[in-house]
Amino acid sequence: MEKVFLAMYNPQIHESAFGVISVHKTRRGAEMAIEFDKKEKKKEWEEIYPEEDRWEFPFGIFELWTIREFNINL
Repeated sequence: MEKVFLAMYNPQIHESAFGVISVHKTRRGAEMAIEFDKKEKKKEWEEIYPEEDRWEFPFGIFELWTIREFNINL
């Protein structure tokens, strides 16, 4: 039995569900994918909200990233 690690993202923790960003052979690979995704999402957030409004809508407050370990049979 082999293991894979799923990098997952939930854009709205109160109204949505997790989706898979990517699948990796190592936990570190999944962690790197999440780091990259967070950076990209933060760039988008910075473009959407002007600096004076960011206190009202903090980055990531309703978002969640996680890693799930999955066993697969080959």
